Amino acid sequence: MTEIDSRRVTGANFFCDEPAVVIDVSFPDSGQEELIKRWSLAVAELHTMLGRPAPALISHRIHGRGQTLFFTAPIDALYTSIDLAEVALKIASDSNFHAASEETSRLVSGFVAVLQAAFEEEANPGLLALQAKAAGHKVPFLWDDDYVSLGYGKSRGLWAIDDLPETGPDTNLDWQQFDTIPLAFITGTNGKSTTTRLAAQILGGAGKTVGFSSTDGIWAGDECLDRGDYSGPGGAREVLRNPKVDAAILEVARGGLLRRGLGAAEADAALITNVAEDHLGEYGINTLDELIAAKFVVRKSLGADGKLILNADDPGIVAYTRSEGAVAGHEIIWFSLDCNNAQIRAARDGGSTVYFADKGILFSQSGDTRTKICHIADIPICLNGYATHNIYNALAASALTHTLGVAIDQVSIGLQNFVGDKNNNPGRGNMYFVHGATMMVDFAHNPHGLNAVVDTLLKFPAKRRLVMLGHAGDRSNADIQKLTEVAARLNPDLVIIYELEEYLRGRAIGEIPALIADVMIRLGLDKEQIVLTTDPVAAVKHAVAWAGEGDVLLLQTLGDRDKVIAVLESSAKEMG
Repeated sequence: MTEIDSRRVTGANFFCDEPAVVIDVSFPDSGQEELIKRWSLAVAELHTMLGRPAPALISHRIHGRGQTLFFTAPIDALYTSIDLAEVALKIASDSNFHAASEETSRLVSGFVAVLQAAFEEEANPGLLALQAKAAGHKVPFLWDDDYVSLGYGKSRGLWAIDDLPETGPDTNLDWQQFDTIPLAFITGTNGKSTTTRLAAQILGGAGKTVGFSSTDGIWAGDECLDRGDYSGPGGAREVLRNPKVDAAILEVARGGLLRRGLGAAEADAALITNVAEDHLGEYGINTLDELIAAKFVVRKSLGADGKLILNADDPGIVAYTRSEGAVAGHEIIWFSLDCNNAQIRAARDGGSTVYFADKGILFSQSGDTRTKICHIADIPICLNGYATHNIYNALAASALTHTLGVAIDQVSIGLQNFVGDKNNNPGRGNMYFVHGATMMVDFAHNPHGLNAVVDTLLKFPAKRRLVMLGHAGDRSNADIQKLTEVAARLNPDLVIIYELEEYLRGRAIGEIPALIADVMIRLGLDKEQIVLTTDPVAAVKHAVAWAGEGDVLLLQTLGDRDKVIAVLESSAKEMG
């Protein structure tokens, strides 16, 4: 038996609907069922001996690379419950284990005193009382290791975890002062950050002070509160506790969903942009179907009237909605590039609101009433219709913001005012024109995303084409090969490969560039068409020196993004 990972999930999650502790393990196939049974019995026995209520759920999940064991726990007992889960694993793995035997009781009792002391130290009855009262009053409740809050945004109240308000009959709390705000989650494989920023701008133009969290950072209105990857519950809490905010758009990535669960509840809408193979093999998610199921965890955030906004052109998403119980109780709003898509037709015929493109125009339709949003050519990030992936993002943002109450004319204005530059959408389809060449800086790091970028650039007429490419060391050789094959679809005249020394993650220097070069040569490039550089900055300088009138360059930038953009801006200035 090998223990791979143990963690607490603090909100609704992939495994269950409540906070829980999770252990990823790898049991031998021959004995896994017996070991899982032993672990479950040990968990139950430890709770009994400690005088603690039995978990509402003790369960497991068997997947292609091992097993995930989990049980629910109170929010003031999650850390010690991880210890209990690991102790139960030790007991279950002991060769002397026999259910209900004296030997097993002896094994269990040896850990009880230590666990009892830990549970007592972690206990916070005031926290549980406040949580229960908030639920009774239907008031949003957020907690972490340091703070507890009631309500969202401008109405929120905030207290230190060790200085909570009293909840008894003599409390001074005015529960009516704590309220919610328009709130939406966005997830998917690609397009999350662009759609998050686009939706935030539309809502902002409609008069809201929008808080949003993403893989780039946290914002409250025009103020950047912090930079970095905040696509998990921590980022969600920072947004929802900001007293300036009266609407929130929260990007949530696969890692956050699987490591910590959702960061809030009672959302008005949840959007899934698309789902493609990415990061498979982590946290027990090994197939595309499993990844789709993980993304659909966002449905657990929805309030009674919450809407689920889905891509009707994604076959995996459509198939998942047809599985029993997958989306029960949730109204689905579909979007598509095709007004005759089967899901769009069925939803439209059923009286639901849908969003689609038709003859170069974005529309919404409810019943027989079709409403024009705007021409695709008037949306800057769609690049006159060349950037199909951004048409999807525009449709998704339109559906989301209109669902949150923004009028269609305000949606249209927001779409037309959103410029995909380094300020609005850094590293995602940023266009530069240097030496007469067209250059796109993009973060695309999986085949689905890179295919979208390549499809866009293939629509630009080109005298010559260049690809600048690199990758981090945590991807498999097969993943890197696939990405390289996608980039090669541009039929580049020159390929510049850079090292990402900060992201080697166990790889040797030169290993990944050599792999990329080998694939390019196998696909028909000569060695003379390949340049190896030390980092993205060196690579972009070489690209700019090479570029000339009529050339088209893909500058895939996974590191030093700001420095790469600075080189391009400086080069453009030098041209006058």
